[in-house]
Amino acid sequence: MGKFYHVFIEPKAEVTYEQVEEKMNLSLDWFRCNSNVWVLYTTSNKNKWQTRLKPLVEPKGNLFICELNIRERNGFMTKKFWEWIKKNIER
Repeated sequence: MGKFYHVFIEPKAEVTYEQVEEKMNLSLDWFRCNSNVWVLYTTSNKNKWQTRLKPLVEPKGNLFICELNIRERNGFMTKKFWEWIKKNIER
């Protein structure tokens, strides 16, 4: 069973969006909320994600990863986001 993670990534200057997306594609599914915030659905733990993403941010980028309790939620997001959550909760 997968888990949801909130990922904030501000890659170092020479890293492209495509390189970040390539790493995110290692998850079961992902949703990009904005240029730096992603929600992942994955079977890998936060430490594995840190290992995967660390080369994209060091030495001058930023990275924050935390498990996300997606069942406790509220807010104003796009319909597409809510549909993505529903699809992955039902897996």
